[in-house]
Amino acid sequence: MALVRKIIVLLFFVACLPVAILAQGEFADNRETTKYNVNQFGIKVNTDGFGLVYTFAQRVTYKLRRNFEVEYDYVKSLKEVKMINTNAETYGCDMKKFVFGKDNSVHLLRAGYGYNWMIFDKRDKGSVSIHLQANVGFTLAFEKPMYYVMIDSAEMVDNHAYYYKSHHRFEDYYSDQVFDLVTRSPYSKGLNEIKLRPGNYIKLDISFDFAHDAMRVSAFEVGTIFDLYYMPLTIMYNQPHHFMWSIYIAYQFGQKYNPTLNRDYRRSLRKNND
Repeated sequence: MALVRKIIVLLFFVACLPVAILAQGEFADNRETTKYNVNQFGIKVNTDGFGLVYTFAQRVTYKLRRNFEVEYDYVKSLKEVKMINTNAETYGCDMKKFVFGKDNSVHLLRAGYGYNWMIFDKRDKGSVSIHLQANVGFTLAFEKPMYYVMIDSAEMVDNHAYYYKSHHRFEDYYSDQVFDLVTRSPYSKGLNEIKLRPGNYIKLDISFDFAHDAMRVSAFEVGTIFDLYYMPLTIMYNQPHHFMWSIYIAYQFGQKYNPTLNRDYRRSLRKNND
């Protein structure tokens, strides 16, 4: 319930942004803005992690643009809880936090295509434009196995306990091979065992662009992403998923440019050089 309340507060905050900034500053409208493409970058926080995004938006009409986007996400499970084994120092290990039961560390790459509809433009100085976006594309998940330091056995020598440790997958914790899980192994352990999980995604969002400069983008975005995997994706032990859903909030920034003007300018430079 705490997570749901946080999401509601975030959505309410973003929805109130247009009202909060209507009276701010002057809008720089000294350049033509009806025929432009957009290069923009974004930082986002998801309900299941965080990520980065790059978007190229190509003009179709004044209020419609064609999107090409690339995303990176680090994905966590909502069930992840960090803990410490208080016996770690007894076993001769550092007391490091680890996620109990995490089977894989998951990173995503997405590449998609879609459209951006401007449903409200900047008619007044200091106002915002509101956009709806829909994108579909391909997802590629990288599953890196997680390893843990576990105690295999112990022996007493001269009234002193010696513990033997090795790296295991979490599934070994429930076997007879070990009798305690101490901490996580170095992240490099398992890099040579990465598995690929391809899939598709759908992303829907609404964004509020409040940039004062007509040729820049400065926007808050709220949206949702649906991922469908051809093979099950596993983050926590024994909990595979073919389908994953998340809500996110992002800050987008970038620049607009008129490709026609830029092309003409380059041609004029070449003529002058000749």
